[in-house]
Amino acid sequence: MTRSKARLDPEGKVALLLCESLLHVLVEQQVISHEAALSAIQSVLELTQEDAEAMPREIGDISPAALIERIAATFAAKK
Repeated sequence: MTRSKARLDPEGKVALLLCESLLHVLVEQQVISHEAALSAIQSVLELTQEDAEAMPREIGDISPAALIERIAATFAAKK
């Protein structure tokens, strides 16, 4: 993936926002617990960190792990 492609990934950004919103709705509707949602986010974070270690990133690129960490922080703050 080229550097410009990584930054211009509207489908990926929309998918990530949709997943985050879905987790919030599931917790608010008491379908899953807050802890279960955080566990799912943590699992994805660990996988993205492993991928980041295996693949070097270009300077200026935001890693998927950094995006997931942002989601985890906003989700944790909402409790």
